[in-house]
Amino acid sequence: MGARSGSLTFTRFFTQGALPKDLRRRFLEAARLRVFQPLKPDDEALEATGWCAMERPFDLELDSAKIFHDSYVLLGFRVDRYRIPGALLKSQIADEEQRLLARSKKTKLSRNEKIEIKDRVVMRLRKKVLPSSKALDVCWHLDSGTVLFFGHSKRTIGDFCALFEKTFSLPLIEDSPYTATTRAGLNRELERALKDVEPVSFSSGRKVLGKPAGNAARAELEAAQAPPAEPASGGDDLLERIESTRFLGSEFLLWLWLRAEIINQSIDLGDLGAYDVWLDNHLTLQSDIDPNERVTVRGAAPSGSSEAREAVRSQKFPVRARLALRNEERDFACVLVAQRFAVASGAIPAVLTKDTDDAFVERMTLVERLSLSLDRLYAAFLADRLSDTWRLGWEPAIVCWMEGEAIPAGVLAQLAPKRAARKKAKTR
Repeated sequence: MGARSGSLTFTRFFTQGALPKDLRRRFLEAARLRVFQPLKPDDEALEATGWCAMERPFDLELDSAKIFHDSYVLLGFRVDRYRIPGALLKSQIADEEQRLLARSKKTKLSRNEKIEIKDRVVMRLRKKVLPSSKALDVCWHLDSGTVLFFGHSKRTIGDFCALFEKTFSLPLIEDSPYTATTRAGLNRELERALKDVEPVSFSSGRKVLGKPAGNAARAELEAAQAPPAEPASGGDDLLERIESTRFLGSEFLLWLWLRAEIINQSIDLGDLGAYDVWLDNHLTLQSDIDPNERVTVRGAAPSGSSEAREAVRSQKFPVRARLALRNEERDFACVLVAQRFAVASGAIPAVLTKDTDDAFVERMTLVERLSLSLDRLYAAFLADRLSDTWRLGWEPAIVCWMEGEAIPAGVLAQLAPKRAARKKAKTR
């Protein structure tokens, strides 16, 4: 599972700032300065991170041929940690404390004495165990400024970002629903709508349908009446917008889900062609109010289950789903972690080239195609989400779908005006 082979699980980042002119020399020197340094038992640190050759965690002799390939920088991010079993540590500490109490004839040890005992025991055990070691692939496309980090762990991502920025003096921005809007080519009208975007409203959908507000709608109203958060300022604006618009990722999955069920039309992605898109064999829904409230549905068609529909009715929205994308030329599939726009278990067409170097470039081209397809799908979603189509079409359609009712023709016309026009023409 990495850049060269296996299924694809990665987090996408984008570099900020200009590249230096002599980047090959400077980046090689910078990477060598922060190459991985193995942990030693006498070190105070329990963890060490640094660069290594990609796919070779124990190769710490970096050179130009190892880290530069075409327009890519390829590295391994190695993490070593001492992992002492908790039960072993606890029993050893208890034995040391009992021995000290017996020698000193005390009935209780001081806090400092306990700390000293724990430090001694940890240092002794570290000489008897080897640190766990793992290395994750890093693939940086210099021309586009896109960095693929083949991991999802929040802790590891934080360590990776810190090392990358120290090494190359370039800030990283992790992908997110808001970051993806900057790649969607929104016109001015949609950009203005993005500034005021709010989560999906069941009460608004009921209003369009002329229905009384239900319990979910009343809950929305109470939330809307809560005092607004203090506005962010300065450099926090971008971070605030990223965090406050993560719900768009969940609504993107909901849109793909219901579009396949209600409209069942291919989605035109421009020069990439038209794709059939549906939610495949995995779907996780989560409450915005309490993230611990989760429902995971698996099977041949999880999005069509009554359990999934009931979850949406109780205001749980999809946060993770396996997407299948199919057109006449290629099939792709991946699990999309919606609120972070991260990809897991990605499947791309088989690489045809047998040469190792050419196969890597072909594989990365297919990865870029998958990423671009997701971006185009998201742009199509935003065109609906930030226009009247959402208020007049999707929100009332979601209410009807949740309640198992037929969707009015006027609402369907808002969702697929071209299809409605074709049907009208056929009846004449």
